[in-house]
Amino acid sequence: MSHYNFGCKVPPQRRWPVAWYNPAVLLRSARDLLSTADQIRNFDRRELFSGAMAPVIVSARDAHSDFWWDFVSDTGDGGNATYTVARAAQSPSLSPGEQAAQDPALPKILPRGHLLVLGGDLAYPGASGEEYQYRFIELWEAARPDLFEPKKTVLAIPQNHDWFDNISTFHRHFVADLDDRFLGAHAPQARSYFAAQLPYGWWLFGLDFALVADLDREQYEAFCHIVNQQLQPGDNVILLYPEPYWTRPLGDAARPGYPKRYQRLEALLLARGIKIRLRLAGDLHHYVREQGQDGVGGLDYSDALITCGSAGAFLHPTHGRASSLPKAMDCAHDNGAMTPDLAERVRLGTLASACQTEGLRCYSKAASYPDTDTSRGLSWGNLLAMFQPAASVAWRNWFKVGWAEHFQRFAQGNVQFSVLLGFLYWLAVYCASFVFTESFIPDHFVPASQIAGLPWGDFLGMWLRALLFSPLALGVHLVLLGLCAAIAREDGLHTALSGALLAILHMLAAASLYWLLCQWLSDRYLIGILLVVAGSLVGGLLFGAYFALMARCGLLANNAFSPLAHQGYKGFLRFRIDPDGNLHGYMLGTDHVPQRWVEQPQAGVTRPLWVEAEGEQAPNWQIRDHFTLPR
Repeated sequence: MSHYNFGCKVPPQRRWPVAWYNPAVLLRSARDLLSTADQIRNFDRRELFSGAMAPVIVSARDAHSDFWWDFVSDTGDGGNATYTVARAAQSPSLSPGEQAAQDPALPKILPRGHLLVLGGDLAYPGASGEEYQYRFIELWEAARPDLFEPKKTVLAIPQNHDWFDNISTFHRHFVADLDDRFLGAHAPQARSYFAAQLPYGWWLFGLDFALVADLDREQYEAFCHIVNQQLQPGDNVILLYPEPYWTRPLGDAARPGYPKRYQRLEALLLARGIKIRLRLAGDLHHYVREQGQDGVGGLDYSDALITCGSAGAFLHPTHGRASSLPKAMDCAHDNGAMTPDLAERVRLGTLASACQTEGLRCYSKAASYPDTDTSRGLSWGNLLAMFQPAASVAWRNWFKVGWAEHFQRFAQGNVQFSVLLGFLYWLAVYCASFVFTESFIPDHFVPASQIAGLPWGDFLGMWLRALLFSPLALGVHLVLLGLCAAIAREDGLHTALSGALLAILHMLAAASLYWLLCQWLSDRYLIGILLVVAGSLVGGLLFGAYFALMARCGLLANNAFSPLAHQGYKGFLRFRIDPDGNLHGYMLGTDHVPQRWVEQPQAGVTRPLWVEAEGEQAPNWQIRDHFTLPR
């Protein structure tokens, strides 16, 4: 973070997206994840929240007025995308323009929400005071239309990246009773999770999974108390999750006799006649809505599953298996449970095929942004993703950016990963040529043509020698194979094996390059330099091709687009509860975000702090999806 500069003189385009395959970022993310996971295993910070949880009351509205509120999630990544969304979400109103004129069901004006709900992952690659300030706080502060506007109410839950400092920074801004709160807002929650009473019989539960994919006992009991004491049969509940657990297989790996606590909480809600109308989450950086139908699966009302994590982080595909597999829900009773409180659970998740849905409540994909064809087409961008800088620069802006900035962009981008691959080639193959010498620091060069005792030819001999006879080479390749398998494990054994195949191709390419260079050159120093350069190019292309192929096939939902750092297709959800108690949802999205910004030029106007530079295309905000859940 030594390259971070703060303040009003650092515009959004200088706050570059996270380059996830920069070795320094990978190392830091792994370190933070492991250290926090180990700390949670021994002491879960959520256990500090004890006693009765008071619901947050945000339902004091005029009996004849609409209640508007916004949901924003996964925002603290690239400056251009985060600032674009922050400016739109804080604008007094947005208008869909011609879209509203063509569709009478759409409102002509969508006013800013009375309540702002943040779904987590507020700063990347990991939580810290500096990351929050640089990627999240300052951009939202600069986007405020008026410094003296009335305080807004903000509620928030943390996601996994917010937990990378054991939610210390999240706690400071949204839980602790301090003066320097986010936007100077009213943040009434006293825990990392909350229960909010909305108008017209609606409730919003914000849940915190930490890094363990479930509620802790204190949290579970607090919500159970709210359900039993505060809610009435017929109330409508929105469950805000830190991750869309329904994109995992049905049951979410809960073992027989011991359901997850959130599954038991959902079972309690349904048992008391309370309607779970919407399950909402961020975490996946796109918008997908899946709709359940009335009268199916024992429920006499419609409900929806929505993933909307598109407020600033790099894009995730919408055509992947996690989004496309059929989803189903059942209310299971476990006769083998040891005690009655463990017998009831609600299970919801993916099925291997649609033919398994008999007797279950099914959900069909109703909308996505971007659409699946667009998402699939973006997959090929991975081919050169390992060579891109920290943020792309449009050709029309190329010469408007100084060389120092260009150098910084490349130095902080994924290109360092490709250079590292080139050095791995040198370590794994070039050093292997000296294994049979008396020392690892030789005084002469041993070309591949002098290898003796291997009857399969020079090329195969060189490859086998590099693999089998160099502990250093073998160790490097095993580490690389483990990295590929770890990246691919999210989609099962077959994708993990494809990652292993990539490691084998990498080894073969390394030996092949070395063998070719040995045929043409005899200067070992020149061969070493060329091997690093060629290894960087070939290694980067191999990894890029791997991600492109996996993305095209709908695999690696979390990682398929991570090398791209795509800043487009951003948005957030604006909700309206009308006086009749119907919930209306409007997904506001823009295909592109501006890439160059200048300070506010209007005399007497101080905020928002930055506006699009001259000639820069403005965001094309439109309603990309709308739906209604009738009371």
